[in-house]
Amino acid sequence: MLSELQKRKLTKLFSMYDANCDGILVYKDFENMVKKLADLRRWSSRSSKYLILNETFMKRWKTLQKDADTSRNKEISIDEWLCYYEEILGDEKKYNEQVNALIQLVFDAFDKDGDGKISQEEWGELLGAYNISPVYATLVFPKLDANGDGFLTKEELVQLIYDFYYSNDSEHPANSMFGPY
Repeated sequence: MLSELQKRKLTKLFSMYDANCDGILVYKDFENMVKKLADLRRWSSRSSKYLILNETFMKRWKTLQKDADTSRNKEISIDEWLCYYEEILGDEKKYNEQVNALIQLVFDAFDKDGDGKISQEEWGELLGAYNISPVYATLVFPKLDANGDGFLTKEELVQLIYDFYYSNDSEHPANSMFGPY
């Protein structure tokens, strides 16, 4: 069973995809996210990076539609989203599949220079792309960057994502990685 803190964080995550704030996720939300990220990186719709990004988001949508859309109306409500995540967080294999895809997406789309690290500036771009004010990057990134080297590596981000999903300590830095919830 999800804790109240997990529900709040997952609701925040839901809102990051729900760009038009209508309280439901639909195919168009994922299509818009691809366009926004591609525009941010100036990738043409024919570029290999765009095609990979599009494939990743469409796969994510199809998985959500198959596993979360229990009403089969081609919409994901917040209740369906929370039920879906309750199942994902209770299954290590499903969790790992989802996190690995998320981490790869973050680095493909936001690691501009391909150095295998996410900077504070790149984190701000991630927040902006997901409908969160980039101003939060300057507030949260120093807390996320525990070793103070100015970057997040894939390994560090894997741990932060894990802590975001599972930590019930409201003061844990990972719980604010996407701004206030």
